[in-house]
Amino acid sequence: MTFISTFISNLGNKCQEKLFSIWGGPPTTTILRHRDQVLDKYTKQRYHKWLDRKIDELNLPDVDDEIKDQTDSDLKYQSAINFLREFTRDKTKYPAVFRDNVAYGFARNLLAIRMIGMLVALMCVVINFYFIWSALGISESSESSVILKNHMFGIGSELASTIFFFTFLFIINDGFVKARGLRYAKTLLESCEVDEKN
Repeated sequence: MTFISTFISNLGNKCQEKLFSIWGGPPTTTILRHRDQVLDKYTKQRYHKWLDRKIDELNLPDVDDEIKDQTDSDLKYQSAINFLREFTRDKTKYPAVFRDNVAYGFARNLLAIRMIGMLVALMCVVINFYFIWSALGISESSESSVILKNHMFGIGSELASTIFFFTFLFIINDGFVKARGLRYAKTLLESCEVDEKN
């Protein structure tokens, strides 16, 4: 199980790199950019001021600086997020950050194994259908209620496999992962105001 967990996590990290290149960077970085519209400008200003106070000589860029040098601006945003990630490491003090980070990682890893998940679910659908069909053929002389009672586990397994297949097919996608990533980014930055109150 440890090997499988590590293997899937590595696949998730590779998948994440591709997603970040498509999205224009990690959600935790893009959400701090002045040109990004996920956060309103006043909330973003508060976060920038708080981070500048906490991190010596960071000096997060203003709108003009960001336009002049987007690469350096992103490096500063990444540095601020690295600080904030360590700052909120205490799970008891920042449970929402931990929860949303885990949810994002889970969504990312699901996308990384999407094709494997679809293949396994489809195989289960076919195998379950074969055994249920065979059992129904053997039990042709029995009443339908008796057949259903005797094969409830197989029917339940068939339904579960079908649900998993369609979940991987229609729900697990880039948008699903991005939504979780943005949720984590927002929660991580909200910790600035939580700390301000304490």
